[in-house]
Amino acid sequence: MQKEIFEQPSAVANTLEMVFSAQSISPNLFGSEAEKIFNKTSSILILACGTSYHAGLVARYWLETVAGLPCNVEIASEYRYRDPIADPTTLVVGISQSGETADTLAAMGYAKKLGHQYSLAICNVPESALIRQTDLRFLTRAGPEIGVASTKAFTTQLASLLLLTVTLAKMRHKLSIEDEQEMIMALRHLPVALQHALQVEPQVKIWAKSFCTKAPCIISWTRCSLSSCYGRRT
Repeated sequence: MQKEIFEQPSAVANTLEMVFSAQSISPNLFGSEAEKIFNKTSSILILACGTSYHAGLVARYWLETVAGLPCNVEIASEYRYRDPIADPTTLVVGISQSGETADTLAAMGYAKKLGHQYSLAICNVPESALIRQTDLRFLTRAGPEIGVASTKAFTTQLASLLLLTVTLAKMRHKLSIEDEQEMIMALRHLPVALQHALQVEPQVKIWAKSFCTKAPCIISWTRCSLSSCYGRRT
């Protein structure tokens, strides 16, 4: 797990490699049909499980705030057991590290059966079932993840979803040329920022040795009546 934590900067750099030399962000990063499909997209539906679902929850804030698109995030295993209303102009985004998550594959198939026309896969495995069954695709290039707790899969999924957000925002004229350039610079800097964050490990080890011998500390907040001691803390 520690090895994979420290692989995050290189995994994100590999995922965003095509952005580093680009002067602008093109929808073709997501496939040859992306521009046509994105122009028809009025909302986003994200289907995923586990860590991928949590990446989708983060992306919902970006898509709604930056791109101005309504976004729903569904646990794939729950989605196919109800009768949601399908909108043909909704882009269905399936997120999976392996691309073989049975619940996500079933949910994507169910969405298509309901009438959703357009789909995008964000996945780490190019020959996976999820990649094969979607109209558009983006590979995270995280490499094999062996540790149980997800690390680089999560951060590369977030990087991919941020790139999707910037692309959609640009196409919807929600992003100025200056803002796009700022976003590109931020994406280029992301691997470096991750590397800097990981450099605190030696200091954390020192802190851990110091704190492991201390007794547990509990901070309690005492509720007081508004008339007597409002705002007082103990």
